[in-house]
Amino acid sequence: MNLQLIKRYGEQYPGGLRKLAVDAGMSEGNLHRCIRNNKIQASDLEALSRLLGVEIGIFFTDDAKSIETRRNSQIGDVSWLYEKIALLEQRIKDKDELIEILKQKR
Repeated sequence: MNLQLIKRYGEQYPGGLRKLAVDAGMSEGNLHRCIRNNKIQASDLEALSRLLGVEIGIFFTDDAKSIETRRNSQIGDVSWLYEKIALLEQRIKDKDELIEILKQKR
């Protein structure tokens, strides 16, 4: 696993690593500890990859050239943004449906 990539990409994240950690539901100290120890919970890694806009598999390869190629192709290809938007829209829809169900149970 290569969690140093989180640090590298996190420095480009709006607000830096501190904001990335907060947006992922982690403390900044915990994020740094995960990177330093190269250990992280799957749910945290999933949240970070989603926020950074990269496939989670990118953290499981040690081939730096492959990593940069995949990252560069993702940067040039904005289709992942449309996928992210669709995912977020679905989450909003799911939450709205849950709110309606809970209102009906009142």
